Amino acid sequence: MYGASYRAGHERVIALVVDHESDTIVPACPEWTTTDVVRHLAGISADLTNRVFDGFASDKWTATQVSSRRGLTLDEVITEWRTTIDGAVDVLDTIDAQGLADQLNSVLGPIPPSVIPAMAVSDILHHEFDLRNAFGDTSGRDLIEVHVAAGGHVRSLRPIFAAMGLPTIRIEASNTGQTWGIGRDQPVATASASSFELLRGIGGRRTRDEMLAWDWDGDGEPFVDSMVLPHLGMRTASLRE
Repeated sequence: MYGASYRAGHERVIALVVDHESDTIVPACPEWTTTDVVRHLAGISADLTNRVFDGFASDKWTATQVSSRRGLTLDEVITEWRTTIDGAVDVLDTIDAQGLADQLNSVLGPIPPSVIPAMAVSDILHHEFDLRNAFGDTSGRDLIEVHVAAGGHVRSLRPIFAAMGLPTIRIEASNTGQTWGIGRDQPVATASASSFELLRGIGGRRTRDEMLAWDWDGDGEPFVDSMVLPHLGMRTASLRE
């Protein structure tokens, strides 16, 4: 499943960027151009293929992917990415058979290899929409990958809430009817938004005010600051997507 989703994202991103300027600034990643985003994604694919996992998703790991490809044009980066995608897909589909250590060093701290596929698919999906945002493209928001990744993002809030000692809330995907309890008690509030909004909000692409503007039954103020993946952080300026 993850390998197929990753390959599909790879194909969508390439189809998207070939029709746009290579030096367009990407607002969600303001230090990156279109080509830089693809350099990062091609670098992830190469690192997956070569089983380079130390520091997975960290700033240093990501910066190396981009800087090591600075001399390549967008077309050259795409050509490289196409040569590594099969290997990356194979690793994602067979992660438990790769003979990796029980825990890998990552931006989140030690993680089991089994979480790598979901993180890789989430990353390529977010960057696809980062690029779409840069190009004024609002399509693709009802992809099955969006619904699946949104659910994964929501579930990732459970240990955060537990560590913070926060009361239980319920989160609903308004367009699919999916619901999740974040905590073990009766919820004191409910947040409802589309799968796409949940994905982008929890994934660090929304401001505090934008997340508070979701359909809340109850007070969202005590919770919203803890509803963003900690290694990504909340935006201070709207992407207006």
